[in-house]
Amino acid sequence: MNSVPIVQDVCLLGGGHSHVLLIRRWAMQALPGVRLTLVSSGSMTPYSGMLPGMIAGHYSVDDIHVDLRKLCTWAGVRFIEETAISLDLARREVGFESRPELAFDVVSLDTGSTPDLSVPGAMEYVTPVKPVHSFHARWQQIRERLDSSSEERVSIGVVGSGAGGFELVTAMRHVLDSEQARLFWFLRKDMPLSGRPDRVGELALAAARRAGITVVTRFDVVQVKADRLVAADEREVELDEILWCTGAVGPAWPAAAGLAVDSRGFVSTNACLQSVSHDFVFATGDIGTQRETPSAKAGVFAVRQAPVLFENIRQYLLGGKLEVYRPQKDFLSLMATGEKRAIANRGPLTIEADWVWRWKDHIDRTFMGKFSELPVMNVNPGILKLPDALRERYLDAYGARAGHARAAMRCRGCGSKVGEPVLERVLADVRSHPAGIAASKLSPAADTAILDLPGRTLVQSIDHLDAIVDDPYLLGRLAAMHALSDVVTVDAQVHSAQVIASVPSGTEVVVERDLKLLMSGVSVALEEEQCALAGGHTVQSETMSLGVVVNAVLNDSGRPGGAGRLPSVNAGDALILTQPLGIGTVFAGLMQGRTRGPDVGNALQHMLKSNRSAAEIARKAGARYMTDVTGFGLLGHLHRLLDGLQAGAQLDSARIPLMEGALTLAEQGVRSSLWPENRQVLESPDVRAALSTSMLSLLCDPQTGGGLLAIVPASRQDDCLDQLHAAGYADAAVIGVIAPTTTLSVS
Repeated sequence: MNSVPIVQDVCLLGGGHSHVLLIRRWAMQALPGVRLTLVSSGSMTPYSGMLPGMIAGHYSVDDIHVDLRKLCTWAGVRFIEETAISLDLARREVGFESRPELAFDVVSLDTGSTPDLSVPGAMEYVTPVKPVHSFHARWQQIRERLDSSSEERVSIGVVGSGAGGFELVTAMRHVLDSEQARLFWFLRKDMPLSGRPDRVGELALAAARRAGITVVTRFDVVQVKADRLVAADEREVELDEILWCTGAVGPAWPAAAGLAVDSRGFVSTNACLQSVSHDFVFATGDIGTQRETPSAKAGVFAVRQAPVLFENIRQYLLGGKLEVYRPQKDFLSLMATGEKRAIANRGPLTIEADWVWRWKDHIDRTFMGKFSELPVMNVNPGILKLPDALRERYLDAYGARAGHARAAMRCRGCGSKVGEPVLERVLADVRSHPAGIAASKLSPAADTAILDLPGRTLVQSIDHLDAIVDDPYLLGRLAAMHALSDVVTVDAQVHSAQVIASVPSGTEVVVERDLKLLMSGVSVALEEEQCALAGGHTVQSETMSLGVVVNAVLNDSGRPGGAGRLPSVNAGDALILTQPLGIGTVFAGLMQGRTRGPDVGNALQHMLKSNRSAAEIARKAGARYMTDVTGFGLLGHLHRLLDGLQAGAQLDSARIPLMEGALTLAEQGVRSSLWPENRQVLESPDVRAALSTSMLSLLCDPQTGGGLLAIVPASRQDDCLDQLHAAGYADAAVIGVIAPTTTLSVS
């Protein structure tokens, strides 16, 4: 919650070492009235010091990556997973390819560098190591090509005389069998690692040759061809794969934006890490170069810049004096040699030993532990204010262990809804039909209201989401699509929508920024569905939320009593689910610091997929009825549908698709805060379910932006599935059948 108005926006562009350390410190010492937003092209950012160890097989992917989404959720920092393509300094906006610009008051750059591919042919034929954050994917592609190669032995070359080239080639040698691949290390001079004591280069050469790597010296690459490298002295070496680990350059966009840059394109900064041309721009890590005291492009400098960057952004916003960053003249260098052995160097001292690797491993794991073992902070302060006895009752009601207020935080999205039992009891007491408004009926699953009007039948639905994501644009898209899903369950033509938008309080500028992003998301979603935005209402509050009312007109084929009247369901009809389950659990786990960022990203991809095409496919396949699976979970919505049809069903839990990571989270005890209410469907006398609590929790899991559940004739189920898969609903599956009894059974 925002207990104070937002006054200033700070954008952190890039998930480099400086920024992740800044975010961790910001969580402990946030500046009230200032909102931090991290923009990154991926939710996982690698710690470059451990990348060779991952290639060598000593570390897993998760071991070497900081989970940015998890870190930001913990720290209360807004996270936007998008690739920035431009920077408008006059308007103070970050530009993207397929979403609205993000406005800021202060921006900090920590995006790293880009490979220098100026050698002819390099752009077309090499695999660059930088940017490091995407190298793992490129390395996996190389491994797949090696595994599928018909050649008995593949030749791989690494170009680069620095520490990166050395660690990369020795790591590959460790993991690749010598009979599978022959490795070459290309040096521009006789010795590698220029600028360091000769002893360092000597040990590196000895380690490479000891591992069976062919070291090619005085090879100044002047051209790259599809299958070879060409040197200035006209020597050529044939290769199947070429990895490029040479000096890097700055990306093109800083100069294009008007920032002062050095001769290699890096942002020029003063001693306080500020751009020398724009004082509201800071730059650290590889992307920045101090004009008076330049330093090497190494992670150790980015790490040490972080506390100075943290303090200087705060002081800039407060009008205080900025600190000076003084790069160290010498630093400890630890280089892995492929196997669990490493070379250490500082000043004149150089050592190679097994224990040096263990030392390096300890340092690296300690650094990563700062982000994998985050202290508990995201606690609901309202729960903590309760007297002990009342707090225990509240926690017990939500199935949380005593004292675990964090586990009982109310979920967002559909997880924040009032449970079905409470809702039904209240509506039973207050539901009425005022004179002049004849309610024909609800759809069988009570997804939409169908109202008879003179000459037409109105279909109307309303939905409301609080901020399950902290990106206003994304929330706008999700909320609009979520509301539209109810309407597509019946055969109707979407007409218009109105919204009620709640945005966090702040200055006029900040409120305008948020509202613009929120409504841009709504507009995009409605346009995709050919639905007009007819108006709405706005309010400022502590949190962001969005309510959407959708209006549609029932088609003739869907009118009660019409020629296209839907028949009754039959035993054996297939139950088809179009999207996997587990959204509520994934986001509940995110709030508890357990869900992996990529699993959230995967869930969002499903949530942003319109149900309209799926509904049309199911309807053409003769679907009897359908419902979208949202707040009450699969079993809750199916039970409501079956109750309206006076039918039963048999579900096969093994065939029900699940979101990535959802089952693991459920087995760890993660539950949506709506679980106590949703689980009450299991107590119904006509429900039979003999499954583990973990699986049952997923069947009752609230889905924000969930898929559709359709009843399709058995003879058409295969064709329906084929069309759904072809339309992009890859997880669509037959999860059960209509039963001859009125019992809902799950096995």
